[in-house]
Amino acid sequence: MRLQGQRAIVTGSASGIGAAIVTAFKREGALVVGLDLTASDDAIKCDISNLNEVESGIEEAVERLGGLDILVNNAGFGKPGKLLDTDLSDWNQMFEINLTGMFLVSKKSLPFLLEGNGKCIVNMASVAGLVGIKDRTAYCATKGGVIAFTRAVALDYVDQGLRCNAICPGTIDTPWVERMTSQTPDPQVTRQAMTARLPMGRLGSAEDVAAAAVYLASNDSAFVTGTTMVIDGGMTMQ
Repeated sequence: MRLQGQRAIVTGSASGIGAAIVTAFKREGALVVGLDLTASDDAIKCDISNLNEVESGIEEAVERLGGLDILVNNAGFGKPGKLLDTDLSDWNQMFEINLTGMFLVSKKSLPFLLEGNGKCIVNMASVAGLVGIKDRTAYCATKGGVIAFTRAVALDYVDQGLRCNAICPGTIDTPWVERMTSQTPDPQVTRQAMTARLPMGRLGSAEDVAAAAVYLASNDSAFVTGTTMVIDGGMTMQ
């Protein structure tokens, strides 16, 4: 029960990594409210790129929780494309969700976090922010931005007891990966190629990433801030 009594908001909570984080946090004793495009018993409908929806969503979530100790910025969007293949609309959409959305949710959550006990932000970056990934120009740019954003926030608020860290997953077996592969000429071949680039010989699971989120949100990582935790099956060590 490493998160006993902690109050958390998780964006992109309806499926994949976000859903796994919600489950793991609850198992560790946290109270959790999600923000997602799809409303549910545990999630408030919210487009994180829309300022008005973020303001109302955060306020409602904090009211439900009775305060806020942990924020997990998990919501994200990706689309394949080399530079010449990337439309401005796709570029803008990825930045609006992956970076502007993270900025808005963090900005509106921070006053509540600084009043809390955990005072912790966990941002979902990617190995695409650390190394080049073929055919992912805009996505790589946004995730590099997430890492820089994480370090800046960590430094700015460390004197107020806030910790801010990022997770960099490799290829994780989620509905998002399923959608990505389904857009290719041969999804099975694409999936095999994704697996082949991982030294561990398997795709990661959402639970692998959720375990890292629990660590970074708990007192186990009390001396950790401004860092990036790589969960990639060895992908970036080659």
